[in-house]
Amino acid sequence: MNAHAVDVGVLALRVVTGLLWCGHGTQKLFGWFGAKRRGTLEAEFTHLGYHPPLLFGYLAGTTELTSAALLCLGLATPVAAGLLAVVAVQATAAVKWRNGLWIQDDGYEYLLVLVAIAVSLAFVGAGRLSLDHALGTNLAGTAAGIVVAAVALVTPLLPRSLALGSTPTGAPGPPDH
Repeated sequence: MNAHAVDVGVLALRVVTGLLWCGHGTQKLFGWFGAKRRGTLEAEFTHLGYHPPLLFGYLAGTTELTSAALLCLGLATPVAAGLLAVVAVQATAAVKWRNGLWIQDDGYEYLLVLVAIAVSLAFVGAGRLSLDHALGTNLAGTAAGIVVAAVALVTPLLPRSLALGSTPTGAPGPPDH
């Protein structure tokens, strides 16, 4: 197999995947690409059980957009891929898991593919057509792939609520004395 062909293939995978993730980030942050049909970011993240919803919504959108841009550039690729895997696994746990695997049932099939791409890129790296290669900062490899996979898998254990002095709508508040 031609090594140049592998680098072109990895570049295509990074750029297409990264651009799709950029779209998801801009939906959350700027309401682009039909996001308004879904309602407000606050309402969406409240419905999903996140509190404070805007903090989690903006955190998800910012992570998606910045990590996706890094992925497109091939810069800090295992870190970017790891952050995207975490977002995808969290979305699977919070939204899609109960619907099953298949996408026609609003399942997590697409998110599973994105996680597989992210973990794979953490293992193999961005290739020679990347800023990681140009700068000599390739952190990818077996250890990076294992860390990304492990961190992504424990993501559903993270809390969806932060105690910041208020309670989510419908949640019980402190007892009256």
